[in-house]
Amino acid sequence: MGLELYVSVGALAICMTVAIFVIYYNKSIVKRLMALESIIDDLNHQNHKLNKAVKERNFEEDIKKIVEDKVEPLTKSLKEVKKIAAEYRGQRSSTDDAIEFESKILKLYLDGKNESEIANILGVSVKQIELILALNNPE
Repeated sequence: MGLELYVSVGALAICMTVAIFVIYYNKSIVKRLMALESIIDDLNHQNHKLNKAVKERNFEEDIKKIVEDKVEPLTKSLKEVKKIAAEYRGQRSSTDDAIEFESKILKLYLDGKNESEIANILGVSVKQIELILALNNPE
């Protein structure tokens, strides 16, 4: 019976050690779970605050303000640039036409035509031909 008693006491000691270890390990797990629960609660609270802020925020007004403050001035500036470019093209075109017209007059004059012949060919007045020739001094 002495050996049985030692085996029983040994088995009881092992069971108690395992039980103490399991209880201690469970306490450690419970502490970790409680810490995680606290973090999750905090995240849920932050999520609730963010959702409430998003619902309260009026994004349509924000977008409208951005359009008024940023996009409309850019659009106006682009329209002004387009208008200036069109005016420049028109001026350049009329300047190019005038230069071409004067070149035709000078060429005809250098080819031996007189002012009245040039006026008849181009369909303008003689005075206009005389003025252009005087300004360009082809002689």
